[in-house]
Amino acid sequence: MKLLLVNSNSTQSVSDRMVAIARTVAAPDTTIASLTAPGHGVIRSHFEFAEAAVQTVATLKAHAPGHDAAIIGCFGDPGLKAARHELAIPVVGIAEAAMLSAHLLGGYYSIVTFGAHNAITITDLARNYGLHTRLASVRIADISYGAVLADPNQAIAACRAACQQALDQDNADVLILGGGPVTGLSAQIATDLGVPVLDGVACATKLAESLVACGYSTSRRGLYQPC
Repeated sequence: MKLLLVNSNSTQSVSDRMVAIARTVAAPDTTIASLTAPGHGVIRSHFEFAEAAVQTVATLKAHAPGHDAAIIGCFGDPGLKAARHELAIPVVGIAEAAMLSAHLLGGYYSIVTFGAHNAITITDLARNYGLHTRLASVRIADISYGAVLADPNQAIAACRAACQQALDQDNADVLILGGGPVTGLSAQIATDLGVPVLDGVACATKLAESLVACGYSTSRRGLYQPC
């Protein structure tokens, strides 16, 4: 099985982190190619998100042939619906995959991310997916984007503190780390807190594999029917 993972921001180190986790959880016979879309190093505004969506879909269309499924490696899932419309293979977003997985593991879930601009955006995304009724909260870790990339230990500490707040104050029983840069941090935090802490890339990788293994593909009636 061949999967294609596209990072929607232009930070190569984030792409490297995501593909490393994807390869760790993937089946032995699954190969994963990674691409970094051109554009913004950090996606902050609605305008940058729209640009990232265009670049992500263009990158997928150019490189998807020969792959069995694709993963959009950005927690906003930019261009997900457009990619599903344009590609013949299943396309999975790391945010939707994590939210769907959280519904299988507990009653209410919280998402821990960084950057105050992300709180409303992620809440709105969950609403658009119809997955908001069991979203307990979106918590913002007290750490900058640069620090997340530079110091994994500091990132773990900041995310763990926000996760603890979600457990204590928001009644969450499942947690999601939201964002490509925090990929790979969930296992340590899950061990520390004793609850499931989901990694969107890991969830998306296994979901993509499952869709392919079951022989499922995107429906061409209704939402994704050809124009």
